[in-house]
Amino acid sequence: MEAAGMAAEEDRWPRLPRMEERSKPIDWSPLRAAGSGCPVWRRGALASLYISADRDEYTCDAEGNAVYLVSNAEMRRLDRYTIEEVGIPAIVLMENAAAGVAEWAAELTPEGGRIVVAAGRGNNGGDGLAAARRLASRGFSVDVWLGTSPDRLTGEAAIQWRALQHWPVNVHVDDGSSDWRELWEGADLIVDALLGTGLSRPVDIRLGRVIDGINASNRPVLAVDLPSGLDGDTGRIMGTAIRARWTLCLGWAKRGLVMGEGPRCAGAWRVWDIGLAPEGPERLGANRVRLIQEEEVRTWMPRRPYDANKGHYGHLLVMAGHGRMWGAALMSAVSAYRAGAGLVTVAVRGDAVPPWLGIHPELMTAFWNLPEEAPALVEGKQALVVGPGLVRFDGDVPWLKALLGKVRCAVVDAGALEIWKEAIEGGWRPAARVVVTPHPKEMARLTGLDTAEVQADRIEVARRVARSCGCTVVLKGAYTVVAGEDEEVWVNPTGNPGMATGGTGDVLAGVIGSLLAQGLPPGRAAAAGVYLHGLAGDLAAQAEGLASMVATDVIAQLGPAIRQVVERG
Repeated sequence: MEAAGMAAEEDRWPRLPRMEERSKPIDWSPLRAAGSGCPVWRRGALASLYISADRDEYTCDAEGNAVYLVSNAEMRRLDRYTIEEVGIPAIVLMENAAAGVAEWAAELTPEGGRIVVAAGRGNNGGDGLAAARRLASRGFSVDVWLGTSPDRLTGEAAIQWRALQHWPVNVHVDDGSSDWRELWEGADLIVDALLGTGLSRPVDIRLGRVIDGINASNRPVLAVDLPSGLDGDTGRIMGTAIRARWTLCLGWAKRGLVMGEGPRCAGAWRVWDIGLAPEGPERLGANRVRLIQEEEVRTWMPRRPYDANKGHYGHLLVMAGHGRMWGAALMSAVSAYRAGAGLVTVAVRGDAVPPWLGIHPELMTAFWNLPEEAPALVEGKQALVVGPGLVRFDGDVPWLKALLGKVRCAVVDAGALEIWKEAIEGGWRPAARVVVTPHPKEMARLTGLDTAEVQADRIEVARRVARSCGCTVVLKGAYTVVAGEDEEVWVNPTGNPGMATGGTGDVLAGVIGSLLAQGLPPGRAAAAGVYLHGLAGDLAAQAEGLASMVATDVIAQLGPAIRQVVERG
């Protein structure tokens, strides 16, 4: 989100209902009218999933189905499998896609309004032509801009063109020289059906002028499957790209939506079920990257039986903080309690009385001076958080090796990441199951890449580190990536730009450490942790605003976030 636009975006966020109001339906129509979309993703009457940059509430797929993020190649295989193996004709899938486009376009356009469909020559254009026919049947004034001569259309797109001749639609065939500014500017809605996922090279000059003209019109755009000009695998702009306000993904969501420039280009997005075989992703191996869903986080959360005691929910040791950075240790420890840990101890180097004892007397404190004294403090603990606010010192590599040899699970964060990197470079692997939580710059230092290279392929970079190091990786940032030890990848839909403030990473380390102490395996602890942390951040943004929120505001909202997830079930 552009910094200059944050205030306007913030003003559009509706107030979250109080818990006692949760049973009442929320009226999202003001957001639709404002163009931000309904900030919720779910399957419902539209059989769709919907996620927005302005997200305030999260519900899961009603059937608990996984929401996969597929590559372009995987999407082509899924199409072929349904057509060739299952036997559903391609034209049926196209009609299903067109139904979704027409449904959402009608929802976004005033009754009787003017819709311009910009159609290319491939299947994406065929989807647009079929949607234009359906919209004309609904009484909208429909114009079709066609980027090629009709006699060059083939396959299903040619079938849709022939059918379109029987509906009252104005057709404009591009000749390469006309200025279509009046056409774009006269639309209540533009439907982008130019390229979709079929792009394999930079946009050519002629089509680039069309895309730039649509963007310059400042009219709202609904992109079909993927904004034209956006790489579906990496989110890279291939020369130029449509800046859509909404995107309707067909069949499955595309990875480019959550990487690179994808979030900026796609706007709010839905996934529309076009009838692809549901077992396709599992059969074809296209099920390795998926969105974290509220429903699965709910099932992962530890239960609280009536006879529970603090021993049921683990003892976490936070070994963090140094000098002027004790706040990092405090935020990690308090977050761990808020996320449900039974006991939390903060290990302090030196014998000074920690300044937080009067503020948070529930925290226990342990002391160490020499590196060889610290490992004994881990004994009897179910999990460890090491690194927030930590600075390097003589003997820190054998110190970390000893710590990770005496605990079942650990979060390695911030100042401990470079120590961990140095420790494993010689082939050493810890007995503990480790979750590392770098931000992009830290990941660049761990891998030897530069930050831009990390950001260009976040999913594969995280998966590669998880595979090579035998750990779970949390690559922080917008759409945080969690890569598990088994190479399964989750992408987090929660969070907002207001969380780009000091200390929120310390909060996340404490939440993940707390879930590890409570017995969740590392992948689930990391995925649930980033989801709850982001949701707490969204609640904090509602209360404080994007520009004013701080890390302790996120801590304050962890309880409401967990309650929202657990009680909704």
